[in-house]
Amino acid sequence: MWYIIQGIVFVLVFGTALYLFGTAVRQRYLYLKLAAPDPTRFDKPGQRLKSFVVNVLGQRKVLAEPSGLGHFFIFWGFLFLVFGDLDFIVYHILRFHLPWATSPVYLFIEEMFSWFVLVAIIVAAIRRYVLRPMRVEQTFEGGFILFLIGTIVVTYFIATGADMALAGSYGGWYSPGVSLIARWLAPLSKSGLLAISEICFWLHILAISTFLYFIPRSKHMHMIGALFNWYFKKYEPAGKLRKLDLEDESIEEFGVGQIQQFTWKQLLDGYACTECGRCHINCPATLSGKPLSPKHLILKMKEAIVAEGPQLLQQKAAGAETLSTHPVFEGVFTDEEVWACTTCRACEEACPVANEHVQDIIDLRRYLVLTEGKTSPEVTKVFSNLERQSNEWGISKRERAAWVGDLPVKTMEEVEGKAEYLFFVGTAASYDQRNQKIAQAFARILLAAGVDFAILGTEEESDGDSARRLGNEFLYQEFVQRNIEIFQTYGVKKIITTDPHAFNTFKNEYPDFGFEAEVYHSTQFAAKLIQEGKLKPTNRIEKRITYHDSCYLGRYNDIYDAPRFILEAIPGLELVEMERSRNKSMCCGAGGGGMFKEEGGASRINVMRAKQALDTGAEVVGTACPYCMTMLIDGTKANGAEERLETFDVIELLAQSIA
Repeated sequence: MWYIIQGIVFVLVFGTALYLFGTAVRQRYLYLKLAAPDPTRFDKPGQRLKSFVVNVLGQRKVLAEPSGLGHFFIFWGFLFLVFGDLDFIVYHILRFHLPWATSPVYLFIEEMFSWFVLVAIIVAAIRRYVLRPMRVEQTFEGGFILFLIGTIVVTYFIATGADMALAGSYGGWYSPGVSLIARWLAPLSKSGLLAISEICFWLHILAISTFLYFIPRSKHMHMIGALFNWYFKKYEPAGKLRKLDLEDESIEEFGVGQIQQFTWKQLLDGYACTECGRCHINCPATLSGKPLSPKHLILKMKEAIVAEGPQLLQQKAAGAETLSTHPVFEGVFTDEEVWACTTCRACEEACPVANEHVQDIIDLRRYLVLTEGKTSPEVTKVFSNLERQSNEWGISKRERAAWVGDLPVKTMEEVEGKAEYLFFVGTAASYDQRNQKIAQAFARILLAAGVDFAILGTEEESDGDSARRLGNEFLYQEFVQRNIEIFQTYGVKKIITTDPHAFNTFKNEYPDFGFEAEVYHSTQFAAKLIQEGKLKPTNRIEKRITYHDSCYLGRYNDIYDAPRFILEAIPGLELVEMERSRNKSMCCGAGGGGMFKEEGGASRINVMRAKQALDTGAEVVGTACPYCMTMLIDGTKANGAEERLETFDVIELLAQSIA
């Protein structure tokens, strides 16, 4: 009769927990169905399954940092505990063991992982509440979840140990910890052991049931969300922005002004977020004291859809043609945090659950710019300058080729489009006096190597990247159409540029508008010329150099080796790396239109980055982006170190080394 009563109570308690768990998960799934569609997430099923296996089961991205080791053991420990719990429950209610539960190998693996889980949550608790790193917040919820996990493991150990003592069998090598507990409890009476076993069993069930209830209602929704987030991750080029359909006259709003206007995948990011804070401590805006945290941005998305979801479901049930709720800029997001982003993708690179923060921010900017018409005076001026003169500074288009000087560089018009390569100079290298030296150096390299190239000269337009990253998709697409028309006029099939922003948009975003070409960054192309023997650096440059990775060259396009290959090929140069380099490099602050916006916060990003370069003891900081060049020169001056740290583009150093 006691076992029957236990079974009934178990079904009631655990069944209620499962019902509440399932109801909450279903409700959050229905919220996703209210969001905008995203048809790009269903291709490449093989790659998606591989991503799931590697990053969910293998925990590859989680293990990218030492702190991820604890999560790895908690994850796999829980998987083994699920199987162990099935036997644990069956034994306590029906008094027999499931087949696999008596295998010594299984028992050993299960116990080892259970101990790993216990150690991992103790370490996590110390880290969260004693060490208190910047990225981890000391919330009650976090502590309560750790307490529940600890309770689940400890009650399992004690109850199993009591059962072992009751049976008079103390296991062996395969269950050392439980055997020790059993021997410790052995002197107790049979009734005492039964009481301990039953009390721990029911505490175990209550802890699991409470945990089930909390999973979809807390940050541990990531246990479900992350599974799907890795499967539905982006398989387009990293950082590529979604094209807006500007020809559909029925669309009255552009960007995201209400929470349901995000796509279902963007809202799924909120469910997947682990609140680990990796994005938080890698964001240059956060680190420099600006009102943006990628972590909080994602969490506010989740909180908003959970809060607004019931109302939206009611509207849908009532047959409303258009769903409407509170504007996201009234209580969810602020203009300041949206404009603080440099679009560097450090947050996305660090995220262990494949969240995509940058598109969210660009969609919010698009709403402010295209729907609300809200921009700061400096951004408004940038748009005006681009519209009038096709450059952010508003300098006359007639001066676009002034950098050429006496160099024997031809235009596409002069060669009637017959050049093999178009050297797309870009705005910064065309107009900024310091950056003009990069264009001149690269032209000399191309001439020395006998490359068949030409420029557009005064016909060159802006590539449009600044306009797009600042939210003005209308202006961006206008430049796209102009550039494509010019490229097609001259039959352009191959493009080289010193500007990573132009490189990225030509290579990864222009194909959405019907234009594809071979696109090379100057460092890629120069490295290729060296490998082919067409260039040979011979002049020694006796300098100690550190290299700054451009975000749009590195994290956006995975180009880390080509610039370093060039530097290592130059005799005399000694390359030293900054602490933050390659995919963990820190942004210079110019991306996302940051070059043209007033920068608030406690610190300036470029000053922080220049300090990191100075800390290496280098005499030169190398760049591969004209915008990085400007920001690092200014940052070095702000550090009072312009005499100690020179700034050169990699291409300039290569030109100096070529006889």
